[in-house]
Amino acid sequence: MSQAQAFRRRGIVEGFFGPLWSMAHRGRILEAGAARGMNTYLYAPKDDPYHRERWRIPYPKEQWQALARLIRQAQKRNVDFVYGFHPGKGLSFSADQPVRILLAKAQRFYDAGVRTFAVLFDDIPSRLAHAADRKQFKNSLARAEGTWLADIVARQPAAWTDVEWWICPSFYTPDPLLARIFGAFEPNFIETLAEHLPSNVACCWTGPSVVSQKITLAHVRKIAKLVEHPLILWDNYPVNDLSMRDELHIGPLRHRDPRLPQAAYGYLNNPLLQEELSFIPLATCFDYAASPGSYNPENSWNDIISRRFGSGARAHWWTIRNFCDKTEQSKKTKRPLRFSRDELKCLQAAAAYLSDHRKKKWAAEIKPWQKQIQQTLSNPASPVKIPLPLS
Repeated sequence: MSQAQAFRRRGIVEGFFGPLWSMAHRGRILEAGAARGMNTYLYAPKDDPYHRERWRIPYPKEQWQALARLIRQAQKRNVDFVYGFHPGKGLSFSADQPVRILLAKAQRFYDAGVRTFAVLFDDIPSRLAHAADRKQFKNSLARAEGTWLADIVARQPAAWTDVEWWICPSFYTPDPLLARIFGAFEPNFIETLAEHLPSNVACCWTGPSVVSQKITLAHVRKIAKLVEHPLILWDNYPVNDLSMRDELHIGPLRHRDPRLPQAAYGYLNNPLLQEELSFIPLATCFDYAASPGSYNPENSWNDIISRRFGSGARAHWWTIRNFCDKTEQSKKTKRPLRFSRDELKCLQAAAAYLSDHRKKKWAAEIKPWQKQIQQTLSNPASPVKIPLPLS
């Protein structure tokens, strides 16, 4: 394969915890993403109650009408709208009713033109909760998840010959963080899942970590060999939910091997919570996914900054980006922030720029970090207290 080949699936997984994006913003993202090669949108926001906590309940009329409009917008842009179910919390895998409920809910989406569905088991306990499940699936969550998808595929309407199914398993990275939060996973989870999963079901994977600093071809090839199914990379960049909510990832996507399409079917990015600011890093993600071999992080970043804010603002946005990167590093290393005299001069200019543009839509989103900059300028020698962003 050529290094410049694009991923067959590329776009967004809206899969974060936190306040929901507005439908208007989702429409703008579809437009901007499609212009940069995006062809897939996985709808899976954790705090949409009808996606996760109340997944068994059909969307009420108003919410459904809004979703249906979004689906039509995606179709107009030639973007495949993928609906994600998150049924894992408290699920009885051996019960008959949940499969019937899921397929009935999926029928409504199918009738609206949706042809790809994802069943997501991320971020649930690592062991089966029900005695009947432990008995039927030999105490294996991996076997239960794979078998459950097989049951869904077997019982879907015969007319659904054009439907594609995806899964996000509970074990979606070897990062020890997963086991610390959700409990130790059974050995050979991925191999067991693959054994029971229908061959055409694609599998999501976040990389070597929940939030991967880099993703190499060697790593993805290893996982692809284990899973033996089409592999979709769910990249948790530039997302900033949960413990990252005081971070702002507005730099370009970096350290993703340009050869990943050789081993991965799809590549989706979990975005920032901040609507307006999300356009910055996502543009670089779209550029990478569309042409990994020719992707240049800085060129891509400079292009989106110039398009959205004007080329004259690039220096200010680079200073803001650098400040956010340094505060994040300070948080991780627990070392105080230090800035050179030249950096402080640039921060002064950036602070004036932010003040001059305080009426822009993005101004409220960046305000917590603007306050950090002002605090730094007021007392460069003191540690910066990082306030939480506005919800």
